[in-house]
Amino acid sequence: MQVFTSSHLTFTKNAVCGIGSFDGVHRGHQEIVRKLKKRAGSKKRTGIITFTPLPFFVIHSAPVLTLTLKREKERLFEELDIDFMYYFKFTRRFADILPGDFTSLIAQRVAPSLVVVGENFHFGKQRRGSAHMLKEYARDMFSVEVLPRVSDDGTISSTRIRELLLLGHVHAAHKLLGRPYAITGLVIRGKGKGSELGFPTINLKVSTEKLMPLDGVYKVRVHLLGRTYWGAMFCRHELLEVHILDFSGDVYRRHATVELIERIRSVERFDTDEALRRAISRDVETVSKE
Repeated sequence: MQVFTSSHLTFTKNAVCGIGSFDGVHRGHQEIVRKLKKRAGSKKRTGIITFTPLPFFVIHSAPVLTLTLKREKERLFEELDIDFMYYFKFTRRFADILPGDFTSLIAQRVAPSLVVVGENFHFGKQRRGSAHMLKEYARDMFSVEVLPRVSDDGTISSTRIRELLLLGHVHAAHKLLGRPYAITGLVIRGKGKGSELGFPTINLKVSTEKLMPLDGVYKVRVHLLGRTYWGAMFCRHELLEVHILDFSGDVYRRHATVELIERIRSVERFDTDEALRRAISRDVETVSKE
């Protein structure tokens, strides 16, 4: 898959593209991809036109908390067999572009033959442009197809998935994403407390832009050194510690990915090391049960 931040018409011209933020690459986004591939057939390329950083966080001056970091999003779209991604740099100045001018930018910089969007897509200054208005703006430049919202006990959206994870509802988030929520981090040195208690852990350093779930202990699947293990993860703010079952070795400065399977319990305070050790033992026993 190719990634572009400036015009590359020799590759993108006449492609079939989706436009949006695509945070999470959830089931609604996956439906757009299916439509792209169906419309493109074997003769046209497929592309994703998106933004960095995500518009919501720029417009609202909010701390960035994404479901999928840039590299994660690119990997997911590559796995979905998308041919290219085109990024618009989203700034406050960019946010003030009128809907018609933004439509012209798409034609000038990407030149797609067809654009597919969800019916809740909005664009341009103060989000004045709607998905159906895009058809009017683009009528002499490219075709537009609008897909209905994908629902599962309510509309599937990135916002809804973020809320579920912040509440610790891992199963519900998994259902809307179409896969477990995953967090990738760099293994760093910890204080060694887990080893003292008989349950060595790896500590993960994660980007501050990655959304962390509700504090607690989670059953996770760990991808490390090309293999997959079960593990118990302690999560508190940006602190992630994972005890990996049936694993030993020094993986300092390696990357590991954890997939959230189940929230086991809340964070608790223990008066003694022995009480903490017993709690961890129970957590590990829970994780061991298939």
